[in-house]
Parts: sequence; C-alpha cells; structure tokens
Amino acid sequence: MHKVAVGVLLLLLATPTYGQSTNLELFQEIAVACLDDVPATIDTVALEAPDRMPYLRSAIVREWQNVGRVVFLADSVRSYPSLAFDVEDARVRYERRGKRIARHVALALRFELTEPSGRILVDDRCAQQRSDVIPRSAIAAVEAPAYPETQADPPRAGWFRRFAEPIVVTAATAVAVYLFFSLRSTSSDES
Repeated sequence: MHKVAVGVLLLLLATPTYGQSTNLELFQEIAVACLDDVPATIDTVALEAPDRMPYLRSAIVREWQNVGRVVFLADSVRSYPSLAFDVEDARVRYERRGKRIARHVALALRFELTEPSGRILVDDRCAQQRSDVIPRSAIAAVEAPAYPETQADPPRAGWFRRFAEPIVVTAATAVAVYLFFSLRSTSSDES
C-alpha cells in the first residue's frame, strides 16, 4: 500500500497540469455548449463545419452521437435539416495573478439551422468564455503548437522580476567577487 501511495504522489508531482484542461479542450467545450440546444428537437442533422479548428466538429459530432443523434456531413445528404457554423472569434489570453496565471479562452460562433427546403429555422450567434487560474509552468502544456488559436503570449513578469531581481543578483555577484579577492589578498599578505 505504501509503494502505491508513493507512486501516485510521484505521478502527481511529475504531471504539472494534472486536472487542467488544454486550451483546445476548452474551445471544444464551448462549441458543444453553444450548439448543443440548437437541434434539440431534431434527431438527425447534417453538419457543415468550417475548415478552421477541425477539432470543434469532432467534439460536436462525438457529443451528439453520445446522446443518440444521427449526424451526417452536409455534403453527403440533403434530406435532413442542416446546421452550418462558422468561427467568428477564437482567443486565448493570459494575465498575471501573483505567481500564477489567469487563463481566458473565448470562442464566438455564428450558426444557422435550415430545413432541407432551405427555410432558415435558426440564425444566431453564441459567444462564451471559460476562465481559470493555472501555474505559469503549465502554459506550454495547455497550448497545442499545431493550432495557433490555442496559443497566446504569456504575461510579462512583474516589476521585481524584470528590474529588481537582476540588480540584486548583479550586486550579490559583485560583492562575492570583491570578498573573494579581498580575502585572497589578505591571506597573501599574511604569508
């Protein structure tokens, strides 16, 4: 039992983002939340998704199939209602919060639900944001290098880190060098 507890503790310490959703997962969560109620009364829908952020389509299809909806690609069938969506805005922003980072992931979608005849049933926009606080060291782990919208510039370090810390380190180094040579010269004079 003791070895298992130590193993779990080491695993938790080795995983800095344990429990943290990635920025890509937060974009997926927002997209599913935005579009989840649109075809609530429709069991079968043809989905037309943009080429940008293809992982959104995957998350939406997975969620809808999990709740029993049948999903087709819009180009493959014309006899079912069609839901088309487009990404208007996708942003990640970081703010300094002491030693941690506040993360804000925002997504805005424009969507349109139409009947097979072309009549528009719903034409709307959804914009949502998810925010949390993560360790500064987790920024690289929550971003996906393949998708630029999941990345943002980390916030600049505070005044102390940018200015005072280098001055203190330089002064301490200078004092150490002075003391080293001063003591060396004093010990040479005594010999």
